[in-house]
Amino acid sequence: MLAAASAAQAGGMGGQLMTQMTLTGGCAVSGSSGSASSANFGTLDFGIQPSTFTGVLLATASGGAGGAGTTQIVCSPDVNAMSVSVNAGNNPGQGASVGAGTRAMRLGTSSYLPYEVYSDAAMTTAYPTSGSAVGVSLAANGGAFALPVFARVNKTNAGAVPSGTYADTLQVTLSW
Repeated sequence: MLAAASAAQAGGMGGQLMTQMTLTGGCAVSGSSGSASSANFGTLDFGIQPSTFTGVLLATASGGAGGAGTTQIVCSPDVNAMSVSVNAGNNPGQGASVGAGTRAMRLGTSSYLPYEVYSDAAMTTAYPTSGSAVGVSLAANGGAFALPVFARVNKTNAGAVPSGTYADTLQVTLSW
């Protein structure tokens, strides 16, 4: 009788389980898992120079969330327009006696090294210090492209500046 009761309780059932996921269009720093408000765009590194250098030095954004190399941006294929803004940094207009540039890196409390940031590698379109957006080209079909921020130091004064690490922080905003 127990064997008959066990056999009566055995059975089976089949059915469907649906799955779904909604993806939204957007962009990210390649290799980044951070939020949109705290992306790591890397560093504009002009390298190591003697404090007596004069002339032009160039830098591109590198070492972002993806690690070494040029900072890469990846957008979903449905993003077809983007604008970028770069604020004035912490020391706008400082260091004019040393060289040309609307932004400046600082050492200590009173030593400045001016620089400029551009939206194109030819360095013809400077980002306004007002933070106004500049339209940039996107890679086709969601391909990665370099963050369009290029920088130039143009030290025109042959005099030495204090030695040390000059730095500034820029707020970069991508809008699509």
